[in-house]
Amino acid sequence: MDIAALNSTKSLRRDVLKWMCLCFGFLSLAFGVFNLTVNNLPLLGYIEASFSIYCIYTFIALTRHPLQIWQSIVMCALISFIVVLATYLASPRNGVYVWSFALPVLYYLLVGKRYGFILSATLLAAQIIILAGKTSLSPFETFNLVLNLLCTYVSIWAISHIFEGSRSQFSKRLKNLALLDPLTGAGNRLSMSHYFEVELRDKSQLYVFLLDLDYFKLINDEHGHGVGDKVLVEVATLLRVALGRGYVFRVGGEEFALFSSFTSEEEALNAAEKIRTQVENTNFDIDGLSINITTSIGVAKFKSTNTLEGFVEQADKQLYKAKRFGRNKVYCKFKAEPDFEIATA
Repeated sequence: MDIAALNSTKSLRRDVLKWMCLCFGFLSLAFGVFNLTVNNLPLLGYIEASFSIYCIYTFIALTRHPLQIWQSIVMCALISFIVVLATYLASPRNGVYVWSFALPVLYYLLVGKRYGFILSATLLAAQIIILAGKTSLSPFETFNLVLNLLCTYVSIWAISHIFEGSRSQFSKRLKNLALLDPLTGAGNRLSMSHYFEVELRDKSQLYVFLLDLDYFKLINDEHGHGVGDKVLVEVATLLRVALGRGYVFRVGGEEFALFSSFTSEEEALNAAEKIRTQVENTNFDIDGLSINITTSIGVAKFKSTNTLEGFVEQADKQLYKAKRFGRNKVYCKFKAEPDFEIATA
């Protein structure tokens, strides 16, 4: 699965903003010229011409760089300002207020449900205040027209709100299905790749603990896979609590990878030893059974030349030694020195 596909919301908003900038860039230029030469609204005309330049600039920027949240917020703010200002300066007969009906859809597409609601409510209040203060209310002199316009805006707003809420929840569920192990709730291999390649910015103090439960097959053979699955769930929970800050991924049947940053090698090794000890000293109460299990851990520190595969492979070599030399141990190798064992059963 393509990792980029997990950022569908950001990709959608980037595409919407990019092509909207191109469209509004030319439209604003045309309206700017029209307001300067025909409508005699120089202030609005110059603002629209400036907005056109900004739209083209943003379009070019988005073709070269990823979307930044501030770009969406600024675009929504500028369009709202222009529509409100045009409504204030122009006669209601010009129908500039009609642009308000398109803005809730744009808000929800660009900035999401929470900010979309705030912006839509603010726009509606501002337009009502401005139009109510006009000396001439034509064509709003009929109650039916005002009611229909208000209901139309609220309907578009409600549809946008419901659609974005449903789309956001569906996207979140889909991401969870793609990134989480369905049994333990820990991250899976794809999640590990996404975290390492996309989310993690600073890897300078990153360590990985590769952990394998000792003789786990005996639990499945003696008590059944149902009990074994519940043990895995309990172990995953224990690892998340024991690690504290960091991420837990299930990368095999009874194998977990733990990523976290530490200020020193000693701190990392102490954390690995703490996890090994906690697993060893915990009696898991599963269906009336008291089950004890131990774990072997291989520790590796990130190097600037490491790929994810190479990084995990370093820890895997240490894990192999921990299991080979008696299990229930922590092994590591940070420098060109002999393998270091810090704990034995």
